Amino acid sequence: MGKRSYHQSVEEMLTRTEELGIPTTYSLYEAQQPQCKFGQDGVCCQLCSHGPCRITGKADRGICGITADGIVARNMLRLASHGVSAYSFQMEQAINTLRSAGLGQTSFKIKDQLKLKIVCSGMGLDTDCTTEQQAINLADFMTRELSKSENEPLIWVEKFFPMPRQQLWHKLNIFPGGVHSEIRNAMTRAMTSIDTDPRDLIMQSLRLSIANAFCMEAATTIQDIVLGSPTLTRTKADFGVLTSETVNIVAHGHIPWMANAVLNVLRTGEFDQEAKAAGAQGIKLYGSMDTGQELLQRLGDDTSYFGGQLGNWLTQELWMATGAADLVMVDYNCTIPTLQLVAEQFHTQIVPVSKVVRLTGSAAPVDYVPAEAQEQARTLIKQAIDAYKNRKQTIQIPQYTADVVSGFGAETVLGLYGYDLTVFIDKIRNGQIKGVAAVVGCTNNKNGHDTITVELTKELIKRNILVLSGGCSSSAMQAAGLMSMDALDQAGASLAEECRSIGVPPVWNFGACTDIGRMSMVVTVLAGMLDVDTPKLPVAVSAPEYLEQKAVADGFFALAFGLWINLGPLPPITGGAEVSKVLQEEMVSITGGQLDLTQGVMEVADAMEAAILAKREAMGWK
Repeated sequence: MGKRSYHQSVEEMLTRTEELGIPTTYSLYEAQQPQCKFGQDGVCCQLCSHGPCRITGKADRGICGITADGIVARNMLRLASHGVSAYSFQMEQAINTLRSAGLGQTSFKIKDQLKLKIVCSGMGLDTDCTTEQQAINLADFMTRELSKSENEPLIWVEKFFPMPRQQLWHKLNIFPGGVHSEIRNAMTRAMTSIDTDPRDLIMQSLRLSIANAFCMEAATTIQDIVLGSPTLTRTKADFGVLTSETVNIVAHGHIPWMANAVLNVLRTGEFDQEAKAAGAQGIKLYGSMDTGQELLQRLGDDTSYFGGQLGNWLTQELWMATGAADLVMVDYNCTIPTLQLVAEQFHTQIVPVSKVVRLTGSAAPVDYVPAEAQEQARTLIKQAIDAYKNRKQTIQIPQYTADVVSGFGAETVLGLYGYDLTVFIDKIRNGQIKGVAAVVGCTNNKNGHDTITVELTKELIKRNILVLSGGCSSSAMQAAGLMSMDALDQAGASLAEECRSIGVPPVWNFGACTDIGRMSMVVTVLAGMLDVDTPKLPVAVSAPEYLEQKAVADGFFALAFGLWINLGPLPPITGGAEVSKVLQEEMVSITGGQLDLTQGVMEVADAMEAAILAKREAMGWK
């Protein structure tokens, strides 16, 4: 294990990029040291021209008079607003695709008709009509949910979240209205000299996060309806899945539509001969980051045109530096500016496929439009073949791979237990599975890329705690072999026995970071079956290498949902004593949630296990 990353493949490619003189996130991080202490503590503000201000021993208020806690809480609300805005963008793309599928205006069809009918029925929509009309009705309904006023409660939340949570949220006045209204209100509050009450700002962050949970759950549900719900898949991960003999297309980002359109066209075999005429043995599509996780969720047994999952956001410069990527589709979040700098060293074409993504010097965008998806996919495949013809540089592919079992969701779990979740609950009740830990979110290089995530997960499964994952953390665990059947050898005896009996690894991949919504759905079901509120469940969450704004929104939702959550590295709240006290101490009496800022692998594992054991004891379980 190298000092900068858990993975040998990453270490090897870091050496290569250094030899080639290519700047990477790793070298740029080192160049930024030491980092600003005011920013780390969250006590800097640059919202108005009077500033920038920072809180010091000399100045305990900003020029406008705001306190350290006001700055910290306001900054956190702004970060969460940014994250929810991004999630709502993905939600609208899903809605537009669903509507286009219903109208017959896109190559995408409705694959999970049963889920569509169930959701429509749950929302009170007419199901005594064609599948296509149901899709249109649901798309129109979701559009209305996004655009409601702040005083119109979200029906999705009313129908699909635990009643005890809803009652509490109404009592606390954090039950959300329309998503766009909530974003607007939050951003308005976070302006200069409007809302400077730290406690109120925290409550607004919680309210906003519940609206965000609707976006996550609904977007994932729509993607399942159109693309199909998850099924267990066996494939491979890490840089060694790349091959120099094929035309290689990489799907990078968070939104799955264009990637699936390309895969669908490839599966027709339409471009096989054209690729061979260019000198390649065929064409492969590879996943990167969350778009790759979305592909993994629905591959089934057909991996003929899918090469595997390359890694998370901190690997994007490095797999590109292999020289084996011909075309990279960048669809959304975490497409870093240096990606184009790396591409310029090789023949690689970077093509934005979303209107919100632009990189200086990249190829002309092919922005996803549902009605044009099939033709857009053909255009991208042709560009990839043309790029392959221009390969000149030496290719260096680290020969590391790991087996991966993926494709978990509510339906998968139900299927594993014979469509009787009481069996799964009994496994937890009797202690065969001590509890469930969600290890989710991003990765960063502050403590060594993926190191905390992987080592924490290893420690949890050793303690017979089942781990669920989603987002960049899933890529970390996949490359580390923790989503393979071999990982059972590292699990505690009772967890290993249970997972072996149903044929799955001890770490379950629930998909992209958006698909954390799948996990909240499972928690809702478990709480309902046990007739308890969510804080009582033996569940704990850790985002041990969180990174950006969407993760902040997710973290606030965990607190609103009443969950115990560990966060690392330290978020920018430590400069606000009152904010820290509310989130870490008082929140448990407000929502039942609790923020834990323990750092270090063993320390976090101990804290998570203690939280789970305390909940087991309160439930009367041994």
